[in-house]
Amino acid sequence: MAKSFYGIDLGTTYSCIATIDSDEIVTVIPHALTGELTVPSAVSFDDDGSVLVGRAAKNQLGNKPEDTVVFIKREMSNKDYVRRIHGHDYDPVEISSFILKELVDKANQKRADEEGLDPIYDVVITVPAYFGTMERTRTEAAGKMAGLNVLQLINEPTAAALSYGKKNQANKTIMVYDLGGGTFDVSIMKIQNGIMDTLASHGDHHLGGADWDRVIVDYALKEIGTSFEKLTPREQGMMLLAAEDTKKTLTSMEKANMTFSYKGIQNVEITREDFEALTFDLIERTMMLVDETLEMAGVSPQQIDEVLLVGGSTFMPMVKAAVTEKMGKTPKMADPNLAVAKGAALTALQSDQGYIGSGITLGKDKGSRAYGMDCFIPQYNRDMILNIIMRNDDLEIHRREEGIVTNSDGQTGVKFHFYENESTEKYLDIDPALELEGKGGKIEWGRPVPAGTPIDVIVDRDKSGRVRVFAECMGAKGEFELVTPGAEGLSLRK
Repeated sequence: MAKSFYGIDLGTTYSCIATIDSDEIVTVIPHALTGELTVPSAVSFDDDGSVLVGRAAKNQLGNKPEDTVVFIKREMSNKDYVRRIHGHDYDPVEISSFILKELVDKANQKRADEEGLDPIYDVVITVPAYFGTMERTRTEAAGKMAGLNVLQLINEPTAAALSYGKKNQANKTIMVYDLGGGTFDVSIMKIQNGIMDTLASHGDHHLGGADWDRVIVDYALKEIGTSFEKLTPREQGMMLLAAEDTKKTLTSMEKANMTFSYKGIQNVEITREDFEALTFDLIERTMMLVDETLEMAGVSPQQIDEVLLVGGSTFMPMVKAAVTEKMGKTPKMADPNLAVAKGAALTALQSDQGYIGSGITLGKDKGSRAYGMDCFIPQYNRDMILNIIMRNDDLEIHRREEGIVTNSDGQTGVKFHFYENESTEKYLDIDPALELEGKGGKIEWGRPVPAGTPIDVIVDRDKSGRVRVFAECMGAKGEFELVTPGAEGLSLRK
């Protein structure tokens, strides 16, 4: 029996799972009950404690919004986020695990009915390129909670480019513009001799189609003289569902009629022209990130050979128009809803075999965050953050920082604090809001040493983007371990 490999696109609004067999045939597995290739990333809880996931849960947004969770991916970076439902606190890790389990369970059911294959266990899961180490670790923890072995995390634009490269392997420089339901990423890759290296990645995990939906909601409510805050939770949920449908209508029609309930049935017409004018600032935010990514990659729009549009929100005509104007070339729709999951499946195959026979192979990917530690900086005569991993360094990296020493005579130990930031500078002022929560990071060697005693510091970031820090002085060793809210008690695979 041919071995299969699996990739999961854990999206903000929709998720899906793809498989690739040893013959490198890539397919997206339909949901066993609905037949849909993509499943709404929604979770709802019934009074009896049962959990609904997907289409059934999304339909509850207008009926039981207080028991329904959507857009949970946007909260992966919020360590304080919990939803209390029926006396239980649910954090982003647990909510995400329900979505992953639904995808896998229904895929297993579909495959068992049709092929009798073994249950899915080893998977690659995608994350926004802009996710930091906590969000990545929490995503992996969600996979573990769902009963999966997460082989690797891969950046979403990178996965999409791998999928595209399955059939388009010519040497070229490409840009992936990935606008999903809740996140935006842009990456620039260079394909040469069958190897794809990422030159730069940037993004915003609080910018996506949901923001366009909210603009429609606010427009409609302004037309009838009220605001979102004055609606009941049920009315708010129904409005969001109606806004998404209206947005989809406007992708192919010049105007749409939005019908919703507020003190009776309301009907508000919105034209595509009005919609695009109202959301111009949102599209401009993506263009600013495109500019910054081009600058980091050291290329001009003219040096980009192809632009790929990924993510369901790129179906909006305004996206294609804005990207065409910015880049001076017409972008290609690269299987927007499914390319990311397909690329993740290709990554799973590469993880197993070390290469992809009939497509491009992933070389170096890029990180979008910098990581540093507090340290006394003599030229500034004060403690500052010393960035050891710089923004846009290679994602997978092993780096030793030279020149770190004890600061005063008689020290018998030292404690480190570590920070995640977006700076492009080697040194920056200490900001407590940037500090990573962790344990360890303290070494004690027991006997006094003079100022200037060398301290060995090594920072590792693996291909999934997870960061580990090691330190040694006078034979004493220590390791800083990131504390991942929502992942307590889980033994994550190293």
